[in-house]
Amino acid sequence: MREMEQMALSYLGRNPILCMDMVEALRRGDGVVSAVRTDGVLISIPRSGAYLLAAGDTAAAEALGGLIRGARQLAVHDKDNAQFLRDELGFTALMECRAAAYVNPFPPGSRGFDLLQVKPLGPEQEEALMESFPGEFDRDELRERLAARAVYGVLHRREPEGIVGVYPEGGVGMLAVRQDLEEQAAMELLGGLVAYITGWCLDKCLAPFVHIPVEDGLLLSVYEQAGYTVCEKNMYWLG
Repeated sequence: MREMEQMALSYLGRNPILCMDMVEALRRGDGVVSAVRTDGVLISIPRSGAYLLAAGDTAAAEALGGLIRGARQLAVHDKDNAQFLRDELGFTALMECRAAAYVNPFPPGSRGFDLLQVKPLGPEQEEALMESFPGEFDRDELRERLAARAVYGVLHRREPEGIVGVYPEGGVGMLAVRQDLEEQAAMELLGGLVAYITGWCLDKCLAPFVHIPVEDGLLLSVYEQAGYTVCEKNMYWLG
């Protein structure tokens, strides 16, 4: 298995920002190499039931996709392959994302935001979070992340003002602030939460990476201002 991992990392290293999710899944021990070829890699994430796939062309994607069993989600690192596998495997949703990673060894500045405001959140905050951020989160996913102690937030008078977390696949995300905040306050809070979770990852020797929906220009600017490097190629989540 170690040889398969080394072969996989060699292939993924050709585009480390785009494929940081796959690299980190192996480095952290969360992912398993399901298959590796000279022109592609397939990794499974047992914890979440997701698969991650990178392939040089649709022929390689088809061969690797044929090994997928019972996937809840599939991340594909090429547009043509994503569109092909969506139809081939019967997925109904496709989300195009910008892939970005933080490659600086030092955490970003918080721009005056007091990082001590950010606290770990637990299952007891589930209802308050669902109420404060309507439509933002799937309840089951939020519940699992809270139970895993992978969600952090800022509370004001015990009410959530903003949260951020880490997904089961290792990516930074779940970033949201209350819609009733003034624009400047919202931007400061978003930047502070990104600075916090990036530093949290670095403290644990994890490479911070994020997948940003292409239509969300605001989030893209927040991560860029925090110092994240954005890949020129996009990646795609199928579900």
